[in-house]
Amino acid sequence: MKGLIKKKGKIKWQRIKTALVSGIMAVLPAMPVLSILVMPSVQAANAVQEANHVALNQLADKLQLNYQLTASYLETCPAKETQCYRSAIELTLPTQLSNEELNHGDWQIYFSQLSPVYFVDAGDFNIEHINGDLHKIVPKASFKGFVANQFYRIEFYSQGSQITRSEFMPNFFVAMGDKAQLIKSTQTQRNKETGLPEQAYLAPFNADQQFLLAKNDATPFADGQYLAEQYQALAANANKATDISDKLIPTPLHSQSLDSAPLSLAKGYRLTADAVDFKGRQAAFDYLASLGFAAKDKGTPLLLQLDTQAPKVASTEAHDSEMKTSEAYQLTITAEQISIRAGTEAGLFYGLQSLAGLISLSDDQLVAIEIQDQPRYAFRGLHIDLARNFHSLDFIKRIIPQLAAYKINKLHLHLADDEGWRLAIPGLPELTDVGAKRCFDLTEQSCLLPQLGSGIADVKPVDGYLTVAQYQEILQLADAHHIEVIPSLDMPGHSRAAIKSMEARYHNYLAKGDKAKAEEFLLTEFADKTQYSSLQYYHDNTLNVCLASTYHFIDTVIDEVKKMHQAVGIPLVHYHIGADETAGAWVDSPACITMKKQKADELTGLHSLNGYFIERVANMLADKGIIAAGWNDGMGEVRPENMPAQVQSNAWSLISDNGHQIAHKQVNLGWKVVLSTPEVTYFDFPYASHPDERGNHWAARAIDSFKVFSFMPDNLPAHAERWRNSLNQPFIADDSHSQLKPGHRFYGLQGHLWSEMVQSDEQAEYMLFPRMIALAERAWHKASWELAYDYQGKIYSQQTQHFASQLNGQAEQVLKQDWQTFAAVYANKVQPKLAKAGVFYRIAPPGIRIENQLLVLNSLYPNAELEYQLDSGPWLTYRQAFKLNDVKHIRARVKDGTRYSRPSTWQSSL
Repeated sequence: MKGLIKKKGKIKWQRIKTALVSGIMAVLPAMPVLSILVMPSVQAANAVQEANHVALNQLADKLQLNYQLTASYLETCPAKETQCYRSAIELTLPTQLSNEELNHGDWQIYFSQLSPVYFVDAGDFNIEHINGDLHKIVPKASFKGFVANQFYRIEFYSQGSQITRSEFMPNFFVAMGDKAQLIKSTQTQRNKETGLPEQAYLAPFNADQQFLLAKNDATPFADGQYLAEQYQALAANANKATDISDKLIPTPLHSQSLDSAPLSLAKGYRLTADAVDFKGRQAAFDYLASLGFAAKDKGTPLLLQLDTQAPKVASTEAHDSEMKTSEAYQLTITAEQISIRAGTEAGLFYGLQSLAGLISLSDDQLVAIEIQDQPRYAFRGLHIDLARNFHSLDFIKRIIPQLAAYKINKLHLHLADDEGWRLAIPGLPELTDVGAKRCFDLTEQSCLLPQLGSGIADVKPVDGYLTVAQYQEILQLADAHHIEVIPSLDMPGHSRAAIKSMEARYHNYLAKGDKAKAEEFLLTEFADKTQYSSLQYYHDNTLNVCLASTYHFIDTVIDEVKKMHQAVGIPLVHYHIGADETAGAWVDSPACITMKKQKADELTGLHSLNGYFIERVANMLADKGIIAAGWNDGMGEVRPENMPAQVQSNAWSLISDNGHQIAHKQVNLGWKVVLSTPEVTYFDFPYASHPDERGNHWAARAIDSFKVFSFMPDNLPAHAERWRNSLNQPFIADDSHSQLKPGHRFYGLQGHLWSEMVQSDEQAEYMLFPRMIALAERAWHKASWELAYDYQGKIYSQQTQHFASQLNGQAEQVLKQDWQTFAAVYANKVQPKLAKAGVFYRIAPPGIRIENQLLVLNSLYPNAELEYQLDSGPWLTYRQAFKLNDVKHIRARVKDGTRYSRPSTWQSSL
């Protein structure tokens, strides 16, 4: 019986062949000659298809695929590659499958590998890079089929580096011909206790060889002992009895307690006659009601006063004085009355949000207080990438009120990139019919290639798009919360979704004989044979900037987006064009060669055609009354004198690579420069340097909430005293010849969530919160411990002591005390509100240390509920230090016990 089971695939194939032959012989005497010739070939083809289908199902359902990172870096790479890592994939099938059953060897396994595989050790399989991160495993002639339960190992080398588990993508799929199915063993599973995804197909990371990026990588492994040391350092000299009744996030500019009885929240509030106009305020009233402070007939009077003479704090800083004072407000709370005075609706709205910020869900009173407040920066934003992996409309609608609660006023939506186009454009249905989904169609006439472990299902959460109505719903909700939506449809690089969509349109209309319509929006010059590779390893992701149809496409898209805004009465103020990373395209483009000759004088002074493109599109936008925005590298390729009067640039160059110099240069041009510093504002990076923490690694191995909180955005080079690079090595930031001009400063600060490794709404919320709360603090409030920028210029390093020497040498202590207050407000006021709103925030794992021969647990935030596990026994609640035992895991939990942190170990095995 066991032998029969092992060979059942082969037996089924033999039965199919026997039935086929028998059927043919039975009908031969009665069949005409033509039928004799046709029927066997049809039946044979059908039999082959059935056998292939059976084999495909077996591989999808039964194949065990195990991925191993065997070396995260090698001192010597094959083929003289400068940086590489080694991996292995093992394949095991419990049943036998012959080469005949496997379509005579014509089958493949497709998977996503973020950096290209370039060398495969000898064996029965090869790996080919297709495009972007898509690869395929193909059997060699030496492979004769699967022997039951035999391991087939494929060892290979990839360029660059991958270091966190989330960088190793799920959803491998197997294909025969034009049919493909997902390999079930490569899917992720959701842990019921943590809510975090688990990757059973990925072997454990438990050695130095799976953690370090180079020989000189000094990154610490964030195990329980390391976390305990970090938490203890942050708690040093802190006042544990901090009263937070008069505290909120973000911290107001000025506040003082009043000699009055507290306000009773149970009474509710009653709007006075001056405050019955709900315009611009209803969202704030709704938020207050959700916190238990609602309008009641006999409630405490709430007076809202629109007063152009309302108190303002003077500001002479470039760009933002008018905007900052327009958001200023004064809030006064006593037992008898609440009053808010402001010069604008925005000011009144933020006064109401501060009222909500003072509320604790565990207390029915508010302290008597007076607050005078206005923001540090006019631009306080969050960038969300919906293009790489889509996130739902419900997610955006859930996030907007949270952003407003902490006074974030810009929502930068990244709606198009190589992996997807996520906004419907009337008149160009191909952008979403083709460009908004990924499936198995190598011709890409019906969809894009699978990327980023997207899988191949027709409907999946990582794909999708916003309809016009849904986008307008977001606009209206954001506007009600005083948030400006900034759409971004990336170009000229990162444009593959648009390019392939328009190629599909081209082929469709060309087949109908309508060449003019086929070429109307074409972004590709088929005669261009330029060979290039983008940073994400695409060779066809950059639209041709020398085609008239390219600018017709852009003009049409912008007009349609503008119409969406106009239809709901919300102007399109900023449009982010991307403008970065074109990776050497157009070198051999006939259209570009011709244009360079025809427009030689017009192109004088440009180092690249990318600069020409950005100038042209920026002025196109200016003519439509829209401010152009872009990333600083692309914006740095233009001739400033050819740019519009108003320009926004997002400064995303690394400080550890002297990125402050580029940022300062663009500020000095008079541009609105928004800080997008990756080492601290990119929330797609891990919270801690641990392989189980989700995220990328190229800019920083860890970005925790304290790092965000302690950011000094006015003084970028000063961070060389406090930060290290991605290898945990010190660096020098030289600002002696790149300083800001006196009176010039940054326009704002923005957090970022790129979504290559974020495949669900829950994961997105986990990566955003609580870090986004810390960013809101720094965007609104400048702390006393921040080192003032020196307009004379300085050189900063780990040896200089400019930060530590300020405040009479107490800067570090003041910073830590400030953090403890922030942490207490977050834990006791903010986190319960996030939980009430259903936000999937991160729960920080605890630390564990030895103190007086006892084990002590601690946490990043106060009042955390902690648990520990001995051996494999039940989880125990931590109440006090206990005797040394064999502690297996430790974790934190939310108060209702519905969610837990990622379990951590006492010490790593590294």
